[in-house]
Order: sequence, then structure tokens, then C-alpha cells
Amino acid sequence: MATVEEVIGAYMKLRLKKEAIEAAAKAEAKVYKEKMTKLEAWLKVKADEDGVTSFKTDSGTAFLTTTDFAAVADWDSVLNFIRDNDAYDMLEKRVSKMAVRGYIEANKSVPAGVNYGTKLDINIRKPVLKGE
Repeated sequence: MATVEEVIGAYMKLRLKKEAIEAAAKAEAKVYKEKMTKLEAWLKVKADEDGVTSFKTDSGTAFLTTTDFAAVADWDSVLNFIRDNDAYDMLEKRVSKMAVRGYIEANKSVPAGVNYGTKLDINIRKPVLKGE
């Protein structure tokens, strides 16, 4: 029968091995990602020079896509804009779990329309060596 010490020790060994494998894979993948980024840049320039939006070859197809993004630079300005223009569709439909938790702690109830739950996980840390 295993002891808690043995199980935690085995877990730590597996986690260290997994982290080493992931770090090595990440480092190796980074080299390939950098090369791929350079090739993508070359294809973008070539597409612009040729006045096309795609290349179809026996090796594969490359095509330009447009991706939109929006990031908030100033929340006060954004919220004022939304209120002033009745543009509430610009907001995502979600609630802050921290705010909900605060409400529950203060009111001993869950806000109407909110499903709230918790789960219990076990986490294992490496031992702290003296001098760390």
C-alpha cells in the first residue's frame, strides 16, 4: 500500500518530467514558428505585389484573411459612449465571478438569473528548499 508521501513524490516526479518535455517542445516549436512567420510575411508581400488574395499550389493554398479586433483603451470613455448612444450591444454577456462572489458573501444569496458554483481541486507544489 502506498503512503501519501510516496504518491506525492511520484506525482512530483511526473510533473517535473512533463514540464521538461513541454519546455523542450515549446523551445523547439518557437524556432519553427519564427520561420513560419517569415514565410507568411514573404507571402503577404508577394500577394500585394501580384495584386492577389490567394495562391493555390500543389503544396497547398495560401490566402489572405481579415481579422477584426477590439480592445478597450479607456473604460470610462467606452462606458460613457455606450450609455450616451444606447449601444449596450457592444458589451459581452457575462458577469464577473468576483463580483458575484462578493454579492453572495454580503447577501447570503445568489443574484437572480445567475448560476454559481464552486469545485474543489487538489494542487501539489514542490517543496520549498531552505534558502529559496
